[in-house]
Amino acid sequence: MIVAEGIILIAQVYCVIGLVVALAFISFGLGRVELAARGAYLFRLQIIPGLILLWPVVIVRWIALERSGEKILLDKEEKELHEEQEAKK
Repeated sequence: MIVAEGIILIAQVYCVIGLVVALAFISFGLGRVELAARGAYLFRLQIIPGLILLWPVVIVRWIALERSGEKILLDKEEKELHEEQEAKK
C-alpha cells in the first residue's frame, strides 16, 4: 500500500507542476512562441491537458526559444503583419 501511495503522490506532484507550467506558458509564452495563437482563447483551453503532461518538454523548448534569436524574428514578423493590416485599412 505504501508503494501505491508513493506512486500516486508522485503523479499528483507531476500534474501540479504541469498545471503551473501550463498556466504560465498560456499566460506569457504562447503569444511569443506562436503569433497565430494571440487571439485564440479557446485554443489555449484545448492545449492545457497536453501542456500538463508534457511540461518538461515545454520548459526546454520555451527556454531554448527565449535564448535563441527566434524571438527577435517573431517580433519582426509581428511588426510586418501589423503594418500589412494597417495598410489594408
